[in-house]
Amino acid sequence: MKKLILLLLFIPLVSFGQSILKGYTVDFTESPLPGAAIYNTSNKKSSISNKVGYFIINASVGDIIKVSYVGFTTQTFKVESFEVLVQLSVDKQLEGIVKAELKNKKSNEKESLIPFATIEDVPLFPGCEIVPKSKRRDCFQNKMNQHIMQNFRYPEFAQKNGIQGRVFVQFIIGKDGNIADIRSRGPHAILERGAERIIEKLPKMTPGYVNGLPVRVPFSIPITFKLQ
Repeated sequence: MKKLILLLLFIPLVSFGQSILKGYTVDFTESPLPGAAIYNTSNKKSSISNKVGYFIINASVGDIIKVSYVGFTTQTFKVESFEVLVQLSVDKQLEGIVKAELKNKKSNEKESLIPFATIEDVPLFPGCEIVPKSKRRDCFQNKMNQHIMQNFRYPEFAQKNGIQGRVFVQFIIGKDGNIADIRSRGPHAILERGAERIIEKLPKMTPGYVNGLPVRVPFSIPITFKLQ
């Protein structure tokens, strides 16, 4: 079993007072764990991770944090950095059940996903409704590029430490048009978080359709962070 992994970003600790601990919770497959419970045993504050596994909580250096999720082993760590990645391992007594459920969930999701490149009625970015059907795929891409430029912000920590590179982001446009299951891969975790922040700001869209029914459509795009 994998043990707790803390991704330490070596952010200077400029104060001994309370600050904000930020982090992500993931399972043994590195998939987000939404709804994980985060509890600071030192100041009695608590928090819950959101749909992408992200959480924030008041904390100070040396505070003891507990992270728990149904079916997984509770993890405990001491605050040494204010940016963390917490990976939970499956409870041994429930290992078979949890892994089977995760496998079935991923299998069902895979079967219901229709690639953006092949779907006939593509999801519509707001503003693309008036574009001819044959041009809607290009319209979506153009609107996406505009959104990235308008919401792009280079992480301050990355700038100061010369961190740059390309982050590949994937997300799903759900049957209701909402953005879900945001995932990223890049040269540094802080760039991945910066890219995910941009995608989280995407507006609700008109979903893609197959045979008159809405379907889930995955979409991938690279976001480049380059220092001048």
